[in-house]
Amino acid sequence: MTKKKIAITTATGCRTCENGILDIHYQVQRLHRMADIVFWPYVMGSQLADVNALDDIDICFYAGAIRTETDRSLAITLREKSRTLVALGACAAFGGMPALANLGGASGDAEDTLDGTPPAVPGPSPGELEPQVQSLTQVVATDYVIPGCPPTQPLVWAAIQALVPAAGSDSHLAFAYSRLPKLVAEAMASGVLPPHGTIFGGEKAVCASCSRTKEEKRFKAVLRPYQAYEATGRCLLEQGLVCQGIATREGCGGLCTAEGIPCRGCFGKPEAVFDPGAKMVSAISSTFEPEAPEEIEALTDQFLDLSGTFYRYTFPTQCALNQKLTTTFTTEHQ
Repeated sequence: MTKKKIAITTATGCRTCENGILDIHYQVQRLHRMADIVFWPYVMGSQLADVNALDDIDICFYAGAIRTETDRSLAITLREKSRTLVALGACAAFGGMPALANLGGASGDAEDTLDGTPPAVPGPSPGELEPQVQSLTQVVATDYVIPGCPPTQPLVWAAIQALVPAAGSDSHLAFAYSRLPKLVAEAMASGVLPPHGTIFGGEKAVCASCSRTKEEKRFKAVLRPYQAYEATGRCLLEQGLVCQGIATREGCGGLCTAEGIPCRGCFGKPEAVFDPGAKMVSAISSTFEPEAPEEIEALTDQFLDLSGTFYRYTFPTQCALNQKLTTTFTTEHQ
């Protein structure tokens, strides 16, 4: 059996997405039997220079945002050498939290953050900072997206089985096959590649799969996740917590909200939502309890850093006020 060649790397990011691949536990052994991992700096100690010697990479999982010249160069090189390029995690897919640096100044230039040069660290220089932090999908044509910060175990393993068909089998489909989005489950079970541009997530919002009880949403006060709130199964947004489940793509299984942690939007927006920030403003403002102007103003003053909250993971790609909205998927084999 011919093994497929796989490359895995992270640009500007925390490398937790790469840990997400290791988190598929014993399935890693099956993946190793079915594929050769030819480039993985985080685990194998591969050097950036090793990329030049690689040819015909079948699948590249690229995590992290594009922040430096080296990030961009590596993305372009791996795109040229890979048949399939996958944006792994929120940073590669949408820009992630590194892209909040774009809010650092009026112009968003690198000089507004770190004087135009990255801090001194051991090892090879990452190169000059880019003027703007971008997602992988804004820099090169990307075939598929696995969202999340980090992506969940079921989605990572489902994506691997769909993209590396030999890694899967009818008897070992996923940790939670029945809970996967239909498109993802079908691609994984059949071994047929999903359409290019597929996001390995659901089509609806997190609220559709959240286990909490939705009643009448009435905002009376804004609470932070660390503050005391009801230890009940009632909707977190109704309790005054800024939960972004209404403006975030499902597919995670509502893991955070089930534990009483508000959704922070790491899966990006669902198809039906144009702008997640605008959706959140609309959803929250329509439920304000106060009616007098001064009471409304007092309540709105409790909201801090709306841009950093509503676009925590998606500022470069999903904020309609951002003039650099470009997301590219390949159209090959469609």
